[in-house]
Amino acid sequence: MVDANHVSGAVWLLCGLAILFLGYLIAVRGRADLHANYDESVDPAYASRWAGGTALVMGLLVVAYAIRELLYGFHPYALGGLLVALLGLSYLSKLFAGGFGARSRD
Repeated sequence: MVDANHVSGAVWLLCGLAILFLGYLIAVRGRADLHANYDESVDPAYASRWAGGTALVMGLLVVAYAIRELLYGFHPYALGGLLVALLGLSYLSKLFAGGFGARSRD
């Protein structure tokens, strides 16, 4: 029988890899238009660099959590920390995609 921690860890790992792939497309390939909150008036290079970089950090955190759960099992504080970190980074990514911190093109 398969341990529930291994199933959960595998699901988290797949989700983390999906986030990393999308972060790669946004950050490295310059596809800022893939971000749901991308504002067309923002410089695409700026949005790609910062919003995509934030997405890459989110993906790395999810993959790290998945490996931790596969090795050591479920712990509620680890999951809570991951969720709080993802919530904060998601908000930050939305700000960057909307142009927060970008210099105006005037």
